[in-house]
Amino acid sequence: MDIKEIVGDYNSFLDTIFELLIKGGFKESELKELPIDHICYRVSSNEFYEEKKNQLNQLGELLVETEIGGRMISTYKLNTPIQYKEKSIPLIELPAPKKNRINHDGLEHIEMVINEPFQSFVDNHPSPIDENLKFNWVLHALKKEINPDVECEFIDPRTKNEIKTISVKFHHQPLEEVVKYEIQLLKEKENKK
Repeated sequence: MDIKEIVGDYNSFLDTIFELLIKGGFKESELKELPIDHICYRVSSNEFYEEKKNQLNQLGELLVETEIGGRMISTYKLNTPIQYKEKSIPLIELPAPKKNRINHDGLEHIEMVINEPFQSFVDNHPSPIDENLKFNWVLHALKKEINPDVECEFIDPRTKNEIKTISVKFHHQPLEEVVKYEIQLLKEKENKK
């Protein structure tokens, strides 16, 4: 089994993401410089979450499974990172479905690491070049205590009969570093008991 059998055609997903970013006003040269630290695969049911976890266990190491936002999220470090053009994506995030929300199976977002302050990053990318592009900055995660981010959200042009979004989140710390920090916090919390 390989990663494409588990998550589907990640090349097509990433092609779509980067085409949307460029239409959204990002420079190709800028995007080449930003590392992708992970890709996220969402599931529609808890049963499918368990199935995908079992499959991903064959292709990588479970770094952490923790409750965030009322549901479990697993993060895997792949034995063989996903290769996309000149980029190497070492991690995959697998969130269980959120309750009271329509959840779709499939790749949903990537996260890239930036060095720029969030506000100036958003200010430098104010509006799409293509006026037909549905583009939205989502800023609510700036309030997160650990690893805040800004999100560039698009309507997925690959969907025909339903509205589905795909996105890119930009944050300052790679997810693997965040996971190590969260594990350390959990250990400290357990030691205090």
